[in-house]
Amino acid sequence: MSESKQPQRKADQDPTLDGELNVRLLVGSTVGLLLIIGIAIVAMWALGFGIKDRLVASDPPPPVLPEARIEHRPPGPNLQVDPRQQLLDLRADEERMLTTYGWVDETHGLVRVPIDRAMDLIVEQGLPTPPPATAPPEEASTGI
Repeated sequence: MSESKQPQRKADQDPTLDGELNVRLLVGSTVGLLLIIGIAIVAMWALGFGIKDRLVASDPPPPVLPEARIEHRPPGPNLQVDPRQQLLDLRADEERMLTTYGWVDETHGLVRVPIDRAMDLIVEQGLPTPPPATAPPEEASTGI
């Protein structure tokens, strides 16, 4: 009675194959999963169009009167009357400062040099060297 009942394998069967693999169940599960994914994609696509149509339908129509199209500004004080033009003016002023010669402080002889010329001067002359550092004063030891 010590013999356990094991299924007999046929001589022509490969012993590495597992007889418990159910190909039909595996193929059916894969097809079912792909079908569910396809249905979900179609449902999301249809919902997207439905939501878009509902949002477009709920938008108010543009105003008919030209007075209604006038941009309303908050009450003053307006710190920037025309921010876009002021930004353009600032950029033009910065560009002029970077590309032209001019006095920074005429009494002290400080001038502004165009950035291209300043870079050429740095290449030709090198950066100025800082003065040598002085040693810090030695403090008297307190003997503690």
